[in-house]
Amino acid sequence: MTKTAADFLLKVKSAIAEYDMMSGAERVCAALSGGADSVSLLLALRELQDELGAEICACHLNHGLRGEESDGDERFCRDLFERLNVPFYSEKIDVSADVSKHESLEEAARRMRYEFFGRALRHFGGAVLATAHNANDNAETVLLNLTRGTALKGLCGIPPVRTFGNGEFKVIRPLIGCTRAEIEDYLRVKSQNFVTDKTNLSEDYTRNRIRMRILPELAEINPSIVGTIGRMTEKLRADSDFLDSLAEKALRETRDGRGWNALKLSEQPMPVKSRAVRQILINGGVEPSSLRIDTAVSLLGKRSARFNPCKDRFFTIRKGVCFVEKSVQNYGAYKER
Repeated sequence: MTKTAADFLLKVKSAIAEYDMMSGAERVCAALSGGADSVSLLLALRELQDELGAEICACHLNHGLRGEESDGDERFCRDLFERLNVPFYSEKIDVSADVSKHESLEEAARRMRYEFFGRALRHFGGAVLATAHNANDNAETVLLNLTRGTALKGLCGIPPVRTFGNGEFKVIRPLIGCTRAEIEDYLRVKSQNFVTDKTNLSEDYTRNRIRMRILPELAEINPSIVGTIGRMTEKLRADSDFLDSLAEKALRETRDGRGWNALKLSEQPMPVKSRAVRQILINGGVEPSSLRIDTAVSLLGKRSARFNPCKDRFFTIRKGVCFVEKSVQNYGAYKER
């Protein structure tokens, strides 16, 4: 094994160990798009399979958004799965046919992608999901959040470990400490090809402009900018985790039947109550955007209020108790009394 490949695998192993990614995992399912990042992830996990003591499997979702190009990506992934002798699960869906009234195409694709991940993990008996988010992705995410306006959560970047499906499934990011240059070097040494999504080369998308213009400019000022942002996000995540623990305490102390005492939550400091509301929305099946969180927080002092953040979900305050309920009704702005 060359030094480049050995160093790359060492970084992957170090991230897995540092963030305790593999605790209790009997198998790991790598999410494969066919791009360089996900291909390097699958190859690295496959090489480390014996050391990790977990079976490596994989999944691929064809979104059907790029026609023949998407189908070509699926064929590439299937060929790679078979060559590596990796068990896999795949589906083809039509994202554009299932966009709800309150979603953008991007939001719908993300929702359906995680629904697919849930099905894939159940297929493999509750495997841990590994995604290929890396150090460059983390830096791009922080800069993207800055351009849109963000709170502390947005500056924390991409968490190395998180859960989805109401905590049912675990997501790990073994490449979070690897730069894109290191990923490409690893694939070059392994003589492994990959597919390129042409939309990633278009500057019509904000993230692509950050990748292709802003990060290179910042690297002229600080050649280690990706690592610098990575270290910053680690420190900010520690602060954010502490505030999350205070929000969890507030939720425990304000629990009231099917929901939470809205007035008592409203008396909490803003960083705590916004996090508490965020968790209430997540528990209720609502994607917690800043606008949705801020709107819900603004209602906490009411004894009775309601607003509709997404399809069939309402953030409701009834007799001073707040909760998310599922209800099929006409959509509109929140109502209050």
